[in-house]
Amino acid sequence: MEIICNKIFLEHETGNHPENKNRLKYFTHLPDSKIENGKKCLLLAHSKKYIEHVKQKCQKEKELDLDTPCSEKSLEVAYYAVGATVQTAQKVLQTSKSVFALVRPPGHHAGKEFGGGFCLFNNIAIAALYLKKQKQKIFILDFDLHHGNGTQDIILGENNILYFSTHLAPFYPGTGMKSEKNCINIPLAYGTGDQEYIKIINTCLKKELAKFNPDIVAVSAGFDSFGTDPLNNHLLDLTEKSFQAINEVIKKYKRFFVLEGGYSPENIKKGVEIFGENSIAQ
Repeated sequence: MEIICNKIFLEHETGNHPENKNRLKYFTHLPDSKIENGKKCLLLAHSKKYIEHVKQKCQKEKELDLDTPCSEKSLEVAYYAVGATVQTAQKVLQTSKSVFALVRPPGHHAGKEFGGGFCLFNNIAIAALYLKKQKQKIFILDFDLHHGNGTQDIILGENNILYFSTHLAPFYPGTGMKSEKNCINIPLAYGTGDQEYIKIINTCLKKELAKFNPDIVAVSAGFDSFGTDPLNNHLLDLTEKSFQAINEVIKKYKRFFVLEGGYSPENIKKGVEIFGENSIAQ
C-alpha cells in the first residue's frame, strides 16, 4: 500500500488539543509525497459562503468553534489535505493499488455549510464527488467512533455514492441514529466489542457492498474506534480483530483510506499496518 504524507500536515498547529501533530509521529520518517493544493476542489462539496467563513475564522479568530482551533497556516494545510485526498483517489482510479492519505485536519464532520468536530473541509466527500464526475460508483465506509454528519450532509441523495457508517450512538455529534436514502447508519451501543462488531462487518457491510457493487471503496479511517483511544476509553471496545475483519471484507475492491479521528499515535500506526498488511511505520 502506498502512503501519501507530507510534513505540511504537521503545520496545522493546535497545541495540546487532542487533534495535534503528534498523531503522525510514526510517519515523519517517510519522504514527503508530492501533493497539490486542493482549494480548487472545495466547491464540489462546500458553499462559497462556508469556504469564506472558514477563511475568515482561520485568519482572524484562530478557531472555527470551541472544539476546532485553527490559524492562517491551518487554512493552507486544509487545502493541501483536500488536494492530497483527491490525488489519492486519482491514484486508485489509475493504478488500482490501495493508497492511504495520512492528512490532517480530518474532515468527516464538515458539511456543505458547517464545520466543527476538529474538521474544516470534508476531504473524503470531496474526493468521492470528484470520482463520481469520473463516472465511478463510490462506497464510503466510515468506521470512526463518531458519525460523519458532514459526509452525510454532503452526499445525501447523491446517486452512485453510498455512505455506510458504524459509530457509537447516542454520542457526538448526535446524528446517525437511522439510515436515510443512500446513507446507511449502524448505531452501536455503548460497550460494543469485537464479537458483535465483526458480525456486523461480515453480514451488513458485506451485503451492502455486494448489493451496491462499487468501483471504488473510500474509507474514512477513524482509529478512535479502538477501545484504547483516549477519547473513547472503551465506550466502543474494539481491538485489532475488528479492523482485520474490515480489511478481509474490503480487500478485493479498489480502495483508498483517509485519516479521520484517532488520538493515539500507536493506534494510528497499528491501523495503517493492518490495512497495509505489512509493517509501514517505524
